[in-house]
Amino acid sequence: MSFKIGDYRLERENMSLIKLMELKAKNMWKWVVSLSQGIPWYDMPESLKKSLCGYTNDTNAKDYTLSQWVVEFREKIVNIYGEKYNCNLTEKEILITSWAIEWISSLILSIITKKTDEVIMFEPTYASYDNIIKIAWAKHKRVALDNNFQIDFKKLEKSITKNTRAIVLVNPNNPTWSLISLKDIEKILKMIKGKNIYLITDEVYNFFIFNKNKAENFSHLKLFDKYKKHLVIINSWSKSFGITGWRIGYMISNKYLIKQVLKIHDSLVTCAPSHSQYAVMQNLEELFNFSNKINIELEKRRDYVVERLSKMKEFIEFEIPEWSYYIFPKFKYTKNDYRECMKILHNVKLSLVPGKIFWKWWKWHFRICYWRDIKSLKIGLDRLEEYFNKL
Repeated sequence: MSFKIGDYRLERENMSLIKLMELKAKNMWKWVVSLSQGIPWYDMPESLKKSLCGYTNDTNAKDYTLSQWVVEFREKIVNIYGEKYNCNLTEKEILITSWAIEWISSLILSIITKKTDEVIMFEPTYASYDNIIKIAWAKHKRVALDNNFQIDFKKLEKSITKNTRAIVLVNPNNPTWSLISLKDIEKILKMIKGKNIYLITDEVYNFFIFNKNKAENFSHLKLFDKYKKHLVIINSWSKSFGITGWRIGYMISNKYLIKQVLKIHDSLVTCAPSHSQYAVMQNLEELFNFSNKINIELEKRRDYVVERLSKMKEFIEFEIPEWSYYIFPKFKYTKNDYRECMKILHNVKLSLVPGKIFWKWWKWHFRICYWRDIKSLKIGLDRLEEYFNKL
């Protein structure tokens, strides 16, 4: 008898194509330019660096924290977020996480109890959720967004069954940059009211919104007071403050669910990195101001990318992003996005993300991340234009 190392649930799965494209770019040649993975071009504020260095000599910061958080941190978050989003948060309704994906994993593992349980996901969406659902033994039900990347409520209603335990929504969306309004979010919450279903909202891009007329201070927290029995909000300061290696974020929900999820979280990671908690806690207000300044620069990069891609409309079509730091063009001449992205990588040394990773049935899109330094953007778009001109 032969034995296999690993779990057969993931036997046919590979690592994320986003990471794979980034890895291919780094392993091929030193002159490969990557516009695939989100890597901030800017450095963190000096005050945050000083706080982190200061806490390396602090006894508290070298020890485990409570599984939920540093005690003083919860009070600060409750006060700041309560005022910012006009909600009545309590200390027992928020947990500091090691990163957003860790809490999503802990959450799914907490609410899935049977193999017949189902998790609905709107697609296209962030790729890592698929494996998390498989690990939890749940059934993955895919509901496609419409052509404008908005919710088709008829499809959603047909997909909800007695086995549905969660609906997952990345909003603002990765990769499409689209935004579902709070009005439509509330419509979902009304559909599941009184049922054993949670709406999990991943809002890690909610600070990256350019169209202030449509979404000023956007957060699902504005619906929390009314729908806390069903609403789960997940976010990551890694994105908004550009500290991707610090591994820190948060989850907000009713205190009963928080208590249950905490059991899984404690088993997986014990606590979020203590020095990250202390440093962010000391600088939270300044970091909000910092992210606003970064957003101004990010919008300039968006405008630059749109201007450059507009000259390639013979080969692609796209919508202008109003949020997030991705753009999701569509090839006009092929539906095999993976093959085309690999050809671009090998022919002009530019790494992009094929659209199929975000939805298996979409074979013609690709994602560009412009959360990068301007030099990489310029060289990368030069190479993309060069590739198209050779077709």
